[in-house]
Amino acid sequence: METLKELLARECNYRLDESVMDLFLAGGKIVDLKPGEVLIHAGQYDPNVYIVKSGVIRHTYMDGENEKTATFALAPTMFMEYHCFYARELSFYQVEACCWSQVVKISKTHYDRMVAESHEFARWALSMADNQFYYYERKNSVINGDAKERFESLIINRPELIDSVPMKIIASYLGITPQYLSKLKNQQKKRGFNID
Repeated sequence: METLKELLARECNYRLDESVMDLFLAGGKIVDLKPGEVLIHAGQYDPNVYIVKSGVIRHTYMDGENEKTATFALAPTMFMEYHCFYARELSFYQVEACCWSQVVKISKTHYDRMVAESHEFARWALSMADNQFYYYERKNSVINGDAKERFESLIINRPELIDSVPMKIIASYLGITPQYLSKLKNQQKKRGFNID
């Protein structure tokens, strides 16, 4: 199994020198999360940077009385709550584990110091941000269409989510009811997709 450092080395187009990566990760602390455990509550102030080491993390928000899943993060996704990190406002999203997960928590102070003191790290951080924008657009281009098409695309493009995320969360992500997802799941099984 690849180490977090090896995964991060391939996460964006700019390859960070290993000694700089070591310095960056040395400022981190491992946080273990059980399924459903909240890392950041909506309305909380948390400007820290997180890197998914294992498991699946999701960002949710309330749409009226309905909880919606906005995004998933798998290893080695680096994320922060931009309301907190950039604008010093309270978090819009709630961030929680979908399954047993580990994240590396790095303080904004350490991250900012690395950006200020290392041009190479700053270039890497910018490349990581560009990579996140790309994947956000890619998600919208791949997971689209009607509910059936979105579910099929998820099965093909993100099978690890189907294997490790509860179906009610998948339904929230796809914008459908758990009952309708169960119907789609049964249809896909009949078509030969291996979905448990």
